[in-house]
Amino acid sequence: MFDDLLQHGGLSLDRLQSFCRVAEAGGVTKAAKGEPARQSLFSRQIKELEEFFGVELVRRSGRGVALTEAGRRLHALAREQLLGLQDFKRDCTQERAQLTLAAGDSIIQWLLLPRLPSLLAKLPNVSLRILNLSSAEIASGLTDGTLDIGIVRSGAVGDGVITAPLGNIRFALFVPLCLLGGKRPAEVTPLVLSRLPLAVLEGEGAFRSELGRLAKRARIRLDPQIELSSFPLTARAVQTGACAAVLPELARGGFNSAEVVEFRPDWLRPMSRELVLAWNRRLARIRTVLGKAVATLRTMTWFA
Repeated sequence: MFDDLLQHGGLSLDRLQSFCRVAEAGGVTKAAKGEPARQSLFSRQIKELEEFFGVELVRRSGRGVALTEAGRRLHALAREQLLGLQDFKRDCTQERAQLTLAAGDSIIQWLLLPRLPSLLAKLPNVSLRILNLSSAEIASGLTDGTLDIGIVRSGAVGDGVITAPLGNIRFALFVPLCLLGGKRPAEVTPLVLSRLPLAVLEGEGAFRSELGRLAKRARIRLDPQIELSSFPLTARAVQTGACAAVLPELARGGFNSAEVVEFRPDWLRPMSRELVLAWNRRLARIRTVLGKAVATLRTMTWFA
């Protein structure tokens, strides 16, 4: 059946595994962890695969390597088949299957970890690897098959990735009561807001740009004084009483309502974003454990 494929030497599971390691590490040296013997082995095995398929699989890129179009195709195929075989072996020996799930820091801390006991109870034969990654990293990992499942905002992933809605994340303004002179007003006026020291996410990402655009439209002046790398860290800054912040409403569970006041002004409503579960279409056909995990995650209640 596969005589034409296997009658020539140069193709083996070991060579394909080495190729995947180099592809995912971004270079032979990194994949071999600096061991000269393994570097030589990986280089030779990739050369043998290139001779077998008659096509260039990698090119030098700086101090590492970049996959050619053929290399990307082979990496996806090899990784999928190796994962399928690994799942089959573990199923036969009743070992735990491994799944990699990625999300942003706030999703992991405020949504995923509180549901971890229930999730693990429903997936008793699964070992989860949870990664804190950006939306762009998750989209890339799902596309090339290096991630099994992602939780991201709607529209963050591309072709070949299936998504299912989990619910909407809404945003609110959280202000320490001490910054309001100890008084609890029904709303924060633009004048008061312009005088509040504000903590925001660092950089010029989608959230920061949208917040600035909406504030400008509402003719509200914001005064960012502190920049942090994640929403949970921003919430910690608010807890100190030093600043206010616009955060997902999920953050309210970490605040003492007697010390931090939550406001939901109309101008923040457009910041609401749909959260989706995302997974690779091709991997789902090969890995039965992935289908079970996705089904479990989809049936869970994520937003009250």
